[in-house]
Amino acid sequence: SQYDMTLSCLQKALHLAEDEVAAEIMYNIGQVGIGIGDLGLAYQSLKVAISINPKHGEAYNNLGVLELRKGNPKAARENFEMSRRLSPETFEPFFNGALFAFKVGDFQQSYALVKECKSIYENHTDTDELLQKLEKYLA
Repeated sequence: SQYDMTLSCLQKALHLAEDEVAAEIMYNIGQVGIGIGDLGLAYQSLKVAISINPKHGEAYNNLGVLELRKGNPKAARENFEMSRRLSPETFEPFFNGALFAFKVGDFQQSYALVKECKSIYENHTDTDELLQKLEKYLA
């Protein structure tokens, strides 16, 4: 399959890679794992990416999503927070943190994160929808 070929290519690249590139390759293997529904592969790959490069913000964000799926809200929140600190230029950890805060009823935190998200990526449809929901709750 295409995923098998992709993983094979990523494994070959990993053998030749320096540490910084190795972290990115492990992150990409995690993305493949998410894409094929192998959340164990995804989780382990993201953990390895972070162990190689502890400043890999996107890996923390995706790990937060996986922690949420595993029913670990505290770990999810911590990963989203770390991702926001390490990658303040990316909107995903702000959106994911806002959505998480909304789901646990922390509407003020959710609103603050939605505003940050919109300042990074103004036309994100999901952020707009969450903002509309928040405005109803906070009105």
